[in-house]
Amino acid sequence: MDQGIAALLGATVGVLGTVSASAISGWSNRQQIRTQARIDHAHWRRQARRDAYSAFLTPAHEARTTLRQAARALIGDVDTATADQRLQAAQEHLGAVQAAWAALAIEGPESVEQAANGLRTALRSMHTTLLAWRDSAEGAFDHNVPFVERHAVEVTRLAERMGVFTATARAALEEEVASPPPPASGQS
Repeated sequence: MDQGIAALLGATVGVLGTVSASAISGWSNRQQIRTQARIDHAHWRRQARRDAYSAFLTPAHEARTTLRQAARALIGDVDTATADQRLQAAQEHLGAVQAAWAALAIEGPESVEQAANGLRTALRSMHTTLLAWRDSAEGAFDHNVPFVERHAVEVTRLAERMGVFTATARAALEEEVASPPPPASGQS
């Protein structure tokens, strides 16, 4: 073999090796960047959902506490002024619950939105019952018995729905950690 041809073949092999190594390295780097971008997006998404869940749960707890205070004002020596004040405060908390639910409904997933809607509905139902109880508070005690009984049922329902929401939200967040999003189609 001629020295010129050998040198040319050696240079060609060297160039092909360098180009191949560079292509493989570039492909590997792109894959790492895509993987890191998916991980970062999943983390951001999880944090946005956690924030939405917390933003919903905080006014829901405040509404529940305020509704309990209103009910206490209607038991025994009826204090309609305090009941009215607590029911008005509960109405404001329910407005915050509604706004937070709208944001949560966008963040999803559907299972959490449904659990939040159940909790929101239970809070509104309890508020409505307490308003009716308040309106009848000045009547005879036995006239208030249906409201007391209904309120007792709603306290239990509300506690159950708050537990369901919390468990569903926690499960959704844990599921996101356990199964990161798959790579976008067309990318290998």
